[in-house]
Amino acid sequence: MGLFDGIIKKGEKEKPKKKPPAVKEAVSGKEEKPLPKDVEVIPLEEDVLAREIVKPQIRYIRKIIVTSYSDLERISEELQNGNLVLVDLSPLEIKPDILEKVVEQIKGMTSALGGQVAKVCKSEIRLLLTPEDIKLAK
Repeated sequence: MGLFDGIIKKGEKEKPKKKPPAVKEAVSGKEEKPLPKDVEVIPLEEDVLAREIVKPQIRYIRKIIVTSYSDLERISEELQNGNLVLVDLSPLEIKPDILEKVVEQIKGMTSALGGQVAKVCKSEIRLLLTPEDIKLAK
């Protein structure tokens, strides 16, 4: 029983399916040129099922306000999930020594995961972090 058998009404006659010439030749054995071995003929039903199975991945842009080292773990999780992260470091402006260490940790972690870091604005300290499959044009 095929995928579309339930859709066809019982009273209607089923039209004969026409196959492309390459498929006709391959089935009948009268082909002039052999099909390349790396090309597979996929039946229509399998193609429809494959499109339904392979859905696009949903990604998010997450904003994380960093107040301590514990926020770095959340940033790492978001990058590993494939999300973009907008990091706000403005609460650490009053502690420049901690700010410098946190920025170095963020840069190291992002490069270890294969991502990129970019400063977003001049006045406030904000960084945009991307996962490895998204690249920034600088």
